[in-house]
Formats: sequence, C-alpha cells, structure tokens
Amino acid sequence: MIKTAEAKSDNIIETSQEKREWFLMEFAKPFKCEKCTERFKKKKYLREHKSQIHSY
Repeated sequence: MIKTAEAKSDNIIETSQEKREWFLMEFAKPFKCEKCTERFKKKKYLREHKSQIHSY
C-alpha cells in the first residue's frame, strides 16, 4: 500500500508505529510545548520545562 499525503490528511493510521505515536501524543503525553516539539504527561512538567528551557 502506498502512503500518500491524502491518506495522511484523512487521519488513517496504517502501521503499529503510527498507532503508538498517535497514542503517545493524544493520551500518554497530552501537554505540548508551543515553542518546541516536547510533550509532557502533566501540565506541571510543561510549566517547569517552559520556565527552565524557554525563559530568558
């Protein structure tokens, strides 16, 4: 099966790796930093990350 941009835009998850990544993004680590790609399990960890990494 050929993966296309159209298939991706329809939110079709095809491989087990894609399923795992989706699960981690949506449920295991729902809090995403707006300035980088880091994700966190708790909002507290996101706040700490933002204050330590992105504050200047």
